[in-house]
Amino acid sequence: MIKPKRLFFICCLLPGIAIAQPTKKQYHRQLPYPESNLIDTLIWTGKPYLYPGTGSDMHWWTWGKDNNIYVLDDDGINFGGPINYAHVLKITGVPSAHKVSTITDFIGYDFRKNIPHTLVQRYVDGIIAVGNKLYVSLYDYDWNLPRNLPYFDTLHNRLKNYDVSAGVSDSVLLRNMWLSSSLSKNHGIGGIIVSEDGGNKWSNVPNEKTPRFLGPKFAGLSFINFGPGYTEIPFGLSPYVYACSNDGSWETGDNLYMARVHRDSILFRNAWQFLSAVNADDVATWSTVEDSSTAIFTDKGHVGHPTFSYNKALKCFILGIYSDTIPHTENPTDKEWSSWDRASELQLYESKNPWGPWYLFYNEMPFGGTDHTCYLPQIPNKWWSKDGTKSTVMFSGDYVHRKGEYYGLMTQPFQLILKTKKNKRQ
Repeated sequence: MIKPKRLFFICCLLPGIAIAQPTKKQYHRQLPYPESNLIDTLIWTGKPYLYPGTGSDMHWWTWGKDNNIYVLDDDGINFGGPINYAHVLKITGVPSAHKVSTITDFIGYDFRKNIPHTLVQRYVDGIIAVGNKLYVSLYDYDWNLPRNLPYFDTLHNRLKNYDVSAGVSDSVLLRNMWLSSSLSKNHGIGGIIVSEDGGNKWSNVPNEKTPRFLGPKFAGLSFINFGPGYTEIPFGLSPYVYACSNDGSWETGDNLYMARVHRDSILFRNAWQFLSAVNADDVATWSTVEDSSTAIFTDKGHVGHPTFSYNKALKCFILGIYSDTIPHTENPTDKEWSSWDRASELQLYESKNPWGPWYLFYNEMPFGGTDHTCYLPQIPNKWWSKDGTKSTVMFSGDYVHRKGEYYGLMTQPFQLILKTKKNKRQ
């Protein structure tokens, strides 16, 4: 099923950080973060390319110890395999000479079968390779919306059958179900599964008695990768694994939050720590209390699931932010709802730290042009050129209101245009 989901500078929230000025360039809307003095802009150097045979979306990635890129994706069919809401692909080589194959379609692992009795819809998001192990987080959408209350029992029973569209004859019920899915309000992480054989077999699968692992601020986990199998970690960041998430809707939240966990304790909830403050020297403070989390990025209504790339040559983190241009809300008018998913926005930022402060260097709206709705931009670390100025974006697109030409594993090459040495950030 193809599901229809799709600044005032936040340093004022972080103790000891001065408020930066908004961007000076002219954009389609006021963007709240200052411009980069390291990267001037991005230019596309080739056309978008759909890898033949792929037909899914999202495409979170990690760099495996075997030097291959492993991709976790949602909803669809790849290479004629079975339809499912979760898959793992493997990419060998570097675009445009890359090859893509299926590792697993998770057949035999119905992650929705044993969900606790709450009104949620489960997908997968976030993958990280640490040594020989692959970890995948299970993400729950919250369908407890006021608009659904008259139909709660029926919706709940349908969710227990895990096919929300089959046999629906009630047009009002169907409308409520589509609204819930396209809003995709965050509920939390239901659990984290692990594979020790390259993605073929998985363990630590949660059941109906498993407590929620992380809450709404961390439902859309995107892990930060470094070298193959989580090597080549910059000084001061080891031995932790870092993850970031937006809040609210999957593509139109307000904030980003960051967590970390010791690389040997990813499956243990009590080992996770949450960024609670950043001082004037950009040093982060961590807490074991999830509710103490402080936003590392804010852009109200324009924060979709985040993506990170580490540019080793430039020694900076690239943060990819995308969103629908019209934020998703719980009680939209018909006009507002019908306008969702028609156009998206791309923002790219850089920072010397994974928690910022962030500096804008590229903004595109509509992302993909007027004929396409693109989302979730990804830049695998392996794909950066030696000098850190060239790479390829992997993204998804066209899940509704389009011909579907971009619904699959999309890539597009680009080049970064750097500021002159005189203007570079010290």
